[in-house]
Formats: sequence, C-alpha cells, structure tokens
Amino acid sequence: MRKWKVVWAALTGGMMLMTQGCTDQIAYDLQHIIREEEAESTTEPREYEPEQPQDDSMEEEQGVREVSGLYYAYHQLDEKDQKIYLEMLDALTAMQSGVPLSTVDKSVLDVVFSCVMNDHPELFYVEGYQYTEYTLGNTVTGITFSGTYSMTSAEVEQAGLMIEQKLAECFEQVPLNEDEYSTVRYLYEWLIDHTEYDRNAENNQNICSVFLQGRSVCQGYAKAMQYMLQAADIQCVLVTGFTNGERHGWDLVRVNGEYYYLDPTWGDASYASGGSEGAADGFVPAINYDYFLVTTDEITRTHSIEKVVPLPECTAVDDNYFVREGLYFDSYDTDRLASIFDSEAVKAAGYITLKCDNSETYDQMVQTLIGSQEIFYFVDKQGESIAYTSNDEQRTISFWNI
Repeated sequence: MRKWKVVWAALTGGMMLMTQGCTDQIAYDLQHIIREEEAESTTEPREYEPEQPQDDSMEEEQGVREVSGLYYAYHQLDEKDQKIYLEMLDALTAMQSGVPLSTVDKSVLDVVFSCVMNDHPELFYVEGYQYTEYTLGNTVTGITFSGTYSMTSAEVEQAGLMIEQKLAECFEQVPLNEDEYSTVRYLYEWLIDHTEYDRNAENNQNICSVFLQGRSVCQGYAKAMQYMLQAADIQCVLVTGFTNGERHGWDLVRVNGEYYYLDPTWGDASYASGGSEGAADGFVPAINYDYFLVTTDEITRTHSIEKVVPLPECTAVDDNYFVREGLYFDSYDTDRLASIFDSEAVKAAGYITLKCDNSETYDQMVQTLIGSQEIFYFVDKQGESIAYTSNDEQRTISFWNI
C-alpha cells in the first residue's frame, strides 16, 4: 500500500485513492461454440476442413510476412502461435467471422488473442471472440474464429477518423526529432492534460474514451498511451495485473533501447483524487512522475503483473524522469538541494518532487528535510507552512507551497 505522510498544511485523504484499482473488468469476452459433425446411419460423415498450410516452396515464393518490432507480444510467441496471431489479427481488422485457424488446439486461443489485443490498441471496437470447434467423433478437425464487436463497420470508420484527427492535433508539437525520452514525456503529459479519470466513462476500456470523450479508466489510459507511442514509432505493449486486489492496466515501453514500465493512470491527479474536483485543497500537482519509466523492482512494489508472455527485467534508470531532470539523489547533497530549490522552475511551480536511489538515502532525506525541518534552510518560509507527501515504495518526497 502506498504510504502518504502529511505535515504542516493538511492534505486530504483523497491522496490515498492513488492505490485503488481502476476497472471492474479488463478481461475480454471469450466464448466458444462446439459443433459436432458426426456420421448418421443414412448419411456420410461431414468433416470441416480448414485451409491447408502452404508448403515451404510457396512460402518462399510469396515471402515471409514481416511484423514490425513495435509489436512486443507477437515476437514473444513461437512460429506456430505467430501464425494464429496473424490470422486473428486479420479477422479482427476486417471484422470477419468464421475464419479458419491453423490449429485444432483450443487451449492456445486465449493467450494468442490476448497478445493480439495487448499489441493493437487500434482494435478499439473488439469486445472479445468466439470460436467454433468442429469434430468428427472424438477428433477435433478444425476451429474457426469470430470476433465480437461493439460497433458496426461504419461506426468504426467514423470513430477511427475522429481519433486520427485528435492524434494529429496532439502530434503538431510532439518533439519527434529529439531523443525518445522527450517524445514519451510529451505524450504522457498530453494524455494526462486531456483526460479525466472517470469510472463511468463510455468505452472506458479502449482508446475512444480518451480521444473522443476525454474521460477514461486505467485500460483506456494505457491503450491511448500505447497508441500514441506506436504512432511515434516507439515500442509499447499493454501490461495487465492487479493493484490492491483490483485489476489494473499499464504499459511496458522501450525508450532509447531500454525497457521501462509506465503507468499513466497513476500519473493523473484526477485518479489520485478519485475523479473529484479540487481534491487535496489544491495541493495535488496535475501530473505525477513516480511511475514514469521505472524499473521492474519499482513497479512490482505496488503492481502485480500477469505475464501473458515473458517480460523483460527492467533495470535501466537513465531515462527515468527524476534522473533526466536532475532530481535523483544517491546521497544527501546540500549543494544540489540548494540549487534545485533556488531554480526559477521550482519557484514558478511552487512544487517539487525528489527521488532517492535507495532506502538509506531516502530515510536520511526524510529525517533531515522533514524530521529536522531543514527544508526551511532551502525555502525561506519561516513562520509559514509547507506541505509534503512521501512515497515509501517509490522513495519520493514532494513539497508544496514553496
């Protein structure tokens, strides 16, 4: 559980809502229909025959289908499951039904379908899938696949055009020519600035809620972040799991060649306040960076990961927000603290968050700045109050009213 401590000026209990789960249901609607085609006394048995796989010579003639490295989950599957993935993807993209799959093993369908959906936020109209299993006696002879959809094809086309228009507005100022950190940070901030956390938002499990309504929950945030990053040619995959026993969704992203976790929902003050206005007496900053490009160790202190496919061990810190912005401490440093608190940016914002690399440094910072009130050595507020919160899991300390 995230632990928040408050001193001097009070912060409301709404801050504790940062730990709440944000969806009642992330899982897709998965259904199946079993159809048996068996011999009867007066008829010949009818057997479903799926499309025959091409032989090696035909594949060489047509060329192997290449899939962009943007799609992380696809590249974690073996060749057989990759083929099923592409069959599902093509069917869902075209909104087809009854598409033959190159497998008779129904046990792989859930995992492969999840990989497709975790890779492709543009499939915003897909609610789940159904499959039909064909048998002859006790032998499975074929499986066909059908998506289940929340929109008609005309509605999908219209929504897609509106989403692309909104994305174009976003990308008018995105720093694509700079390093990937700058692009990810810009898109993260844009998403949070343009979205309010709302459990009752329509289409809150897909990107429509963000780009068309500006209101969503965790899966909407995570998929919208993924959609924008992929448009910027940055690899990103949806990750699902649990926080405090409730389902949650966030992102795994590759930045400048290294993997990090990113949780845009937990970066939004409207989530911290439970979607209420004016929470925490105005002290909550609009954007929180505690879960912006963090390691596996950091994310798993508060998030439990469902591993649909193997995930990398994220250990890099070079593009963590606090490292890049000079707010990361590996020891108590009076000169650096003085420089930070005296900067024009901090004075203009009236707010700062500092991050420590280990528990020892964090404990020393808390004890010195807060316990011994040496914060007043850096901020001339004698006789006045300063508000703060501390996050033990992420080893961050935030100060307001400075």
